[in-house]
Amino acid sequence: MRALRWGLSLSLAGDLAQPGVIADVATAAETAGWDGFFVWDHLWNRTGEPFADPWVTLAAVATATRRVHIGPLVTPLPRRRAHVVAQQAATLDRLSGGRLTLGLGLGHDNYGEYSAFDEPLRDARSRATALDEGLELLTTALTGDPVAAAGGRPTTIACLQRPRCPIWVAGTVPRTAGPRRAARHGLDGIAVVGGGVWTASHVSALLTAGGFEPGGIDVVLVGGTHPDAASLAEAGATWAVTEVMPGTSAADALAMASRR
Repeated sequence: MRALRWGLSLSLAGDLAQPGVIADVATAAETAGWDGFFVWDHLWNRTGEPFADPWVTLAAVATATRRVHIGPLVTPLPRRRAHVVAQQAATLDRLSGGRLTLGLGLGHDNYGEYSAFDEPLRDARSRATALDEGLELLTTALTGDPVAAAGGRPTTIACLQRPRCPIWVAGTVPRTAGPRRAARHGLDGIAVVGGGVWTASHVSALLTAGGFEPGGIDVVLVGGTHPDAASLAEAGATWAVTEVMPGTSAADALAMASRR
């Protein structure tokens, strides 16, 4: 098994709502040797502060960097339109030279990101259905191939990566919906939270839930701590991602990015 790759995932509120600041942090992360640089996709969260748009911010990151993998971690697909996300993602993949990984999830309404605007998908079950429907369209649209739901016409210029950019779907341990969804749609990874101190047993349980062998899919451990990177990698984990939380100053984010 290859060694773990290491990434940062940043809130886009407060100081970090400025795309130029995020581009500077991404440049520092790339220089320090981080492998991935990801951003949150929210309107706001528990702080109540508005967030910057992730796609515009990631475009700034793409033009400021050359090596790191980039992407949203994660975009709540039920709050967006799948064909528009496909267009945004494929464009960003081409802009970045084929470095995009597209993180997708259900989203939630804990802070009113759906209900404040009378969005209909307020319960997890309806959002799960919408995510599955969106994935069916999106996985085809990203390839540039004709999309049946669009009358058999292509809707998106293809990603630079072929057949499309990698897709990670969100999950929470110990629930198994994430790995089962990844298996059902033929996705490339699962990005999971809730592990606290991540262990090899977390990784094995996720792989078993989806019917995967170690190395058969990306297992992305988001947040928490990763005290035994070697055992995590041996079990089949591929990424460890540190979160930069709301309220972090630009100076502190730069310091974190510079310390890999």
